[in-house]
Amino acid sequence: MDQHSNRKNKFTLQLITEDETGFIHRRKINSTAVIMAAVLLFLLAVAAVCGLIYNLIALRDARKQIIDQIITINNLTDENEALAVENSTLSSKVAVLSETVSMKVETEDAISQEIVENAIPKGFPMSGSATMKEAGEGDPMLVFTADQGVNVVTTGTGTVLSVDVDAEYGTRIVVDHGNGYQSIYRNKGTALVKTGEELGKGYILFSVGEENQELGYQIMKDEEYIDPMVLIEING
Repeated sequence: MDQHSNRKNKFTLQLITEDETGFIHRRKINSTAVIMAAVLLFLLAVAAVCGLIYNLIALRDARKQIIDQIITINNLTDENEALAVENSTLSSKVAVLSETVSMKVETEDAISQEIVENAIPKGFPMSGSATMKEAGEGDPMLVFTADQGVNVVTTGTGTVLSVDVDAEYGTRIVVDHGNGYQSIYRNKGTALVKTGEELGKGYILFSVGEENQELGYQIMKDEEYIDPMVLIEING
């Protein structure tokens, strides 16, 4: 067996430098120092590579986060714009609805006012011309005399409260107009309406003939007779 086979190979690194005077310096570095320096450099290189890889990974993650944030911001911006459009649409609808409701309320108020006005017995109780006089003593009453063919009509909208016999005129019709108003029509003709019937203004109650040309007309307010001239419209 070779005696030198188990010996480890060793080497020496020699550095030669020359100073300004021309003197040559020789420095020897044994193999152990060289190996340690090489290992140190290798470790530094590995650390540098690992640091670079880590930085690249961190940069990639940061970039991904930035992209995700940009996407989120864009989505939120789109949602905000959509909500703004929807809010504007809803505001327009609310405005239209509010205007519609206001118009409806105004229309209903106007209709209600018209209904109330039409219910007040202030119309003329004859469909044509007639002479008029006051009945005299007793409850306030106007007496109309009309020619044949003229009709006795309601002076406002209302409901027939009663149709009964009148001792002087033959038949008495009472129409309830609401709001405390009632109109009374006394005539010798045949009643053309019945109790409970709802009537409009100007509805025919009696048709004037040769035997019933006279009409006794009265108005009550809150169950008390009032002067019909306070309400009656002569030209109505």
